[in-house]
Amino acid sequence: MHIMIDILLVVLAVDFGSGLLHWLEDSYGHAKYPLTGKWVTQPNDLHHIDPMAFTTNTWSHSAAVLLIIGALIVAIAWMIGVVSWQLLLFVAIGVNANQIHKWNHLPSNKRPLIVVWMQAARILQSPKHHARHHQGTKDSHYCVITNVINPVLDSIGFWRGLEYLTLKMFGVKKRPEPSWLARQNPNWSTNGKGARTWP
Repeated sequence: MHIMIDILLVVLAVDFGSGLLHWLEDSYGHAKYPLTGKWVTQPNDLHHIDPMAFTTNTWSHSAAVLLIIGALIVAIAWMIGVVSWQLLLFVAIGVNANQIHKWNHLPSNKRPLIVVWMQAARILQSPKHHARHHQGTKDSHYCVITNVINPVLDSIGFWRGLEYLTLKMFGVKKRPEPSWLARQNPNWSTNGKGARTWP
């Protein structure tokens, strides 16, 4: 029973972490910044304009940034002597967060049967739940692993509070909603597969 509670807490911690990274990616940075512009901001802006575009990416492409973060977490934990199975599970799930996210954008016949079952059983986040992130201003439902954390964080205004603190502490405003960027940048072009790419 203790192990099951630990696993549940790890999954919820990863879910929160996925939401925090997702919020940062969607809210800050600029497409023209070196490194983060190409590897983080551009793909996120593209995803909000064409949500299916990233579903053609390989696992390694989708997981690249998360693998680096995961490796850093494990390396630091090893150096200070706090590596545990819980931490390794956290990293293992975390590096697959984009894959779990991708499954929510694929039709059921393109998802593994076990994934469809886990989504239906609410073990993994359901496509219906994630779809709420892509509605309206696209500034809610940032967590991508489960259906559990988003309603709590959104109901207490967690993300708006972080944005307020970021503005007050660092003077940094949230960047415009991605569809505004598409309208403001006529040089967006298609990649031949219907997906738009940054020039």
